[in-house]
Amino acid sequence: MVPSRSSAYIAVEKRQSGDMRNNLFKKEHRKLFMFWLIILLVCLVLAVLIILFIVLPLVVKYSFSIQQKIVFTHGGLPNMPSYFTEYYFPAYRNLYVPVLDLDRITKHVLGVWHILPVETAFVALNDTNFDFDKALADTKYDVIMYFHGTGEARSDSSRKYQLLSYYFHVIAFDYRSYADSSKGTLTEARVVNDCKQLYSWIRNKTQANIYVWGQSLGSSLAANTVLQVEKDGLQPKGLILESAFTSFEDELYVHPYGKIFAWLPWFYVTVVKPLRENGFIFDTSSYLKKIKCSVMILHAQDDSVVPYRFGRKLYEISSNRTGTAATSIYHEFDASLEYNHYFIYQDPFLKYYIMQFIGKNISLVPVKVL
Repeated sequence: MVPSRSSAYIAVEKRQSGDMRNNLFKKEHRKLFMFWLIILLVCLVLAVLIILFIVLPLVVKYSFSIQQKIVFTHGGLPNMPSYFTEYYFPAYRNLYVPVLDLDRITKHVLGVWHILPVETAFVALNDTNFDFDKALADTKYDVIMYFHGTGEARSDSSRKYQLLSYYFHVIAFDYRSYADSSKGTLTEARVVNDCKQLYSWIRNKTQANIYVWGQSLGSSLAANTVLQVEKDGLQPKGLILESAFTSFEDELYVHPYGKIFAWLPWFYVTVVKPLRENGFIFDTSSYLKKIKCSVMILHAQDDSVVPYRFGRKLYEISSNRTGTAATSIYHEFDASLEYNHYFIYQDPFLKYYIMQFIGKNISLVPVKVL
């Protein structure tokens, strides 16, 4: 039996009606899916914001361990003694200097490099029995104690040492818990106590003038160390501050990471105040007011980590010190040079600034720092 035309129309209409219902169902299903997807995404964004801007500051507030890691960043640094013993660098020795903690009982060791001045290094490279201790004791060169920044090991500034070794015995070292130095609690007071003992170790090895150079966080540690050794009756010849901040509190508000949170109303209560209460102070301005030795400050205008206005402020403080006739020198490097936070050592005039500061009439040797 052949179906009538009307029944065929009815069948088509049923199919079309069914298709329409299916399409409507799919549209409603998609709308519902998109609705819950948006809800989920909003919840995820809110969760991330809550964790980032509420939970994380609270974790910082109550966790001393996290505070140490924020201030003294040292994860992922090379820590094998062989790395520092076999480093590709001429005429240096790797050694470990013992220090005592603040309790005067707990022992630590600091990984140290002693890099020879270029002229002395030339002799050492041709003498397998070269005596580093004798060279340091009998030297005509000054000594410079180098404090690196956070997140670095002593090997990270090897190109800077190439320049410094034209004028100094370079003593570069790692703070406790950094690289191959022994592990220990990291606070400003404890680290500075270690540095004081290393300074005394250097002084016991030589009668040469000792200069202290600090970069970034290391500049505040260097300034505090100089202040403490001066109180102990030891007198460094000079202090060089490279890319230095006025205080850690000031730096927290302008650091690239700090600025992410600095706008929060509770930033001071959850981050700044707890760090200060736990001894992470680094008040470079305050230390500088009391230091008696000569000071040279270096800062790049395009420094993206520590604004150069801090360098200018430190120079103002240093220039207005009372009770000392020591000099204060400030060198600011134009932003067009693109030295940023780490590359001031590349400046072709820096060697002359160093010579001016140390007051030596040293014959210039062509030096190229790559």
